Amino acid sequence: MTKKFCIVLVFFVLTSGIVFAQKNTLTVDVGPTIVGLAAGPAISKIVPKLEDSVTGFGIGAQYERQILKSFSVAGRFAYMGAGLKLPVEGSLLNANLKIDLSSFSVEGHARYYPIGDTFFVDGMVGYANLSTTLDGSVSVKGYGTVPVGSFSPSRNYLKLGAKLGWRFCFGNNGGFTFEPSFGYSYGIGLGDSIEDQLADQVKKVTGSGVAEDFNDAFKYIENLVFIGGPRVSLAFGWRF
Repeated sequence: MTKKFCIVLVFFVLTSGIVFAQKNTLTVDVGPTIVGLAAGPAISKIVPKLEDSVTGFGIGAQYERQILKSFSVAGRFAYMGAGLKLPVEGSLLNANLKIDLSSFSVEGHARYYPIGDTFFVDGMVGYANLSTTLDGSVSVKGYGTVPVGSFSPSRNYLKLGAKLGWRFCFGNNGGFTFEPSFGYSYGIGLGDSIEDQLADQVKKVTGSGVAEDFNDAFKYIENLVFIGGPRVSLAFGWRF
């Protein structure tokens, strides 16, 4: 299902460009890099007791095809990765986990330029995946310590978003392009959440359910950093 959805998005962007193309713009976005580097301090402030040792990296690439003077379509790929240490304390469960996270998204964009060819309004629909690798152990009251190393839950998302931005071209007929923009993305999770998959893993090993879970931590990680949340883009490229 998700693979077919991605193929449809890519096909739509490419065929629209081939049939109606007027101009092309290729850009590389360092916005995910900024978000990735800021992920550590941001998550540390949001999630209680999180160790401030998060490292992150991200990058994005986009191909835009101008169909009309005031309308274009674009295809975008983005990647973000980070590592963090997450201590969790509860009445039944204590954990100290090292977590490596990585996400990628494939997005289809429609842009409207209401005045001229600089300011634009952008709507987005796409597919995203968040993968995690956990290393460490969970201590469950009455059951002892449960190793969770090499456990790698992941989740797929339908991604929606909107943003406002500006396209500045430094040339008489295109040339070097700079695109700053800001907006918001929202992810609709498909299937079991990562925290539920982790709880199921603990239950599988111990043979008993655990009341505490990791909802707060992963909720912020998913909704505000890796899949959804505020988005800042600083894209550089070439228009031709």
